[in-house]
Amino acid sequence: MPDTIITVSGSNEQHHNPELAVVRIGVGFEGSKRDSVLAATRAAHESLTGSLESLRDEDHGPVRVWHSEDIRVWGQRPWSQDNQRLPVEFHSAVFVDAEFDDFEALSEWIDVVAVREGIAVDGITWSLAPETDAVVRAEARRAAVADAVAKAEEYAAALGLDEISPVSIADAGLLDDARGAGGGGQAPRAMALMAKSAPTPGGIELRPATIVVEASVHARFVASRASGTPARSTADTGTPGTTGTAATDTPAAR
Repeated sequence: MPDTIITVSGSNEQHHNPELAVVRIGVGFEGSKRDSVLAATRAAHESLTGSLESLRDEDHGPVRVWHSEDIRVWGQRPWSQDNQRLPVEFHSAVFVDAEFDDFEALSEWIDVVAVREGIAVDGITWSLAPETDAVVRAEARRAAVADAVAKAEEYAAALGLDEISPVSIADAGLLDDARGAGGGGQAPRAMALMAKSAPTPGGIELRPATIVVEASVHARFVASRASGTPARSTADTGTPGTTGTAATDTPAAR
């Protein structure tokens, strides 16, 4: 009996609590005088960045690093309800990003700055520390490969075969005709969501969602019967009909 080719997908998810948070703060004012708008923006911006600088410590936090865009000021003439052009209104905007490694300190800082005039929290991005991210991604890849091997072994056993040998493996979608194995998938990626509770007397409570790191692979194996193993019908395996993300082929059937 010729060797049988089995192509499968493997996947895995690793869950980990976030370790870093990048908060994005927007500063903006509007008014009829450009100089006044710019002055108010500069004052709020300097107060904001000054508070971050006082917390910055690359090694111990709570602020690892922060950076700011340049202040932008522009004017526009709005239309009235009577379809008349009104005097020029000036607007300003600048965004500041800061990376925190202490979420309690982040919550307390937001509670202070968010109530200031012209300042608003634009969003928070949660992530893992680089060294943790590398470890978690590697574990997800290993587990995805193990999942693919387990699938191949199960399909081989269902065909009455008891030996498999790897032929090729790739990130999902990169194995030439492995599209039939399904599973889509991508290289490991991290996702996180953030929910913010209502303000409390002790400040704003931030509740970051778990980071999910995903890995997906496609793999191809050669399945055969071990030397000296008697042939047996797949009907004798006791395995009911199954469906799954696998494709099998034999050279003789091509």
